[in-house]
Amino acid sequence: MRKGILLAVSMLVLSNVGCRITDHDDEGAGITPADIHIPTSGYEQTDPAKLPKLEFDADTIDAGTIAQGTVITKTYGFVNSGGSDLIIADVRSTCGCTIGKNWPRHPMKPGERGSIDVSFDSEGRNGVQTKSVSIVSNAVPSTHMLILRSEVTAPSN
Repeated sequence: MRKGILLAVSMLVLSNVGCRITDHDDEGAGITPADIHIPTSGYEQTDPAKLPKLEFDADTIDAGTIAQGTVITKTYGFVNSGGSDLIIADVRSTCGCTIGKNWPRHPMKPGERGSIDVSFDSEGRNGVQTKSVSIVSNAVPSTHMLILRSEVTAPSN
């Protein structure tokens, strides 16, 4: 009986630790439910100018040719060009070799600028690489994609 309880507790602890392993930087998340204001619903008319809008300086960055094993970081600048506070809820990549980090963890006022860093680790990669990062926010539309391209050259033998 004790072994069963010990096993169950051990599995619970390990599964909880495993849930914290992510492909993005989650340090310093400071958004609370009090920060969230939804200015519209499906049942009422809303002026689109009153909604937050996430507008990037560039959606795609071409990092050029890099040597295999190089880690590059590119910064995507943006502005909240909408009419209410913008909240970025998550930044997530499609691959463990690409990580989104350092995004604003506070509600951003209309007109406020910010940036998101995207790192790509080219270890074990070769050829043209196109990596995407999803930005989830309260803007319209709620998901925005960033693209990081590079050509990875393997060392010559």
